Amino acid sequence: MGQSKIVIWEADGSDVYIPIGFVPDYCLIVDMSPSNPMRYEWFSYQEDNEASGSQEGFQTNGSDGAVTKMSDSQGITAYDTAAQAPTVSVWTEAGVNAATARTATAKGTLIKATIGATDQDGVVVDRSAIFECTTAGTSSGTEPTWNTRPDGLTTDSTAVFQIVTDKALGRVGYKGIVVANEIQTNGQNCYCLAIEADNGYDDLGDVDGWPSGVRGG
Repeated sequence: MGQSKIVIWEADGSDVYIPIGFVPDYCLIVDMSPSNPMRYEWFSYQEDNEASGSQEGFQTNGSDGAVTKMSDSQGITAYDTAAQAPTVSVWTEAGVNAATARTATAKGTLIKATIGATDQDGVVVDRSAIFECTTAGTSSGTEPTWNTRPDGLTTDSTAVFQIVTDKALGRVGYKGIVVANEIQTNGQNCYCLAIEADNGYDDLGDVDGWPSGVRGG
């Protein structure tokens, strides 16, 4: 049986995992940027069957109606099961000799404190605590004292982190789509219509040679 869902979110400048509950066969996303509302469309079969550069949907420009394909990693992709859950790394110092060399931390990056690291009250940070980078920057050579309060910020050299309390991170068994930050306007509302078809896929293949457009005629 087919199903559909309408989802709304406010873009925050990072990739967004939308846990629809199913992998849609088709989705339409509208970014309500006041200067240039954009329309994005995607079919799951594009992801399955098209070559690189044609898999992540296409966009219609609100100002002139031009239609273009979205580049790899800058459009829409499906996720299903834990294998495509967000990556959560453990904090590491900047520098080439670090266990995981990192010279810059991008906004939206999710990390955990190292084992035994403490918070603002001198308490060891819970291993389930996850921090999101809210201001991109370079980490220092000394782990910061983590601020585990909901509105508290942790400054790590030039990077700034905040504990995650407003999003689901346990995505085991979740299904939905990943919307790249490149097709969202930070701070603007985005609307998504997702549709799962009921046996709607009919592979007609190459129609070359079909008389009068009738398959097998």
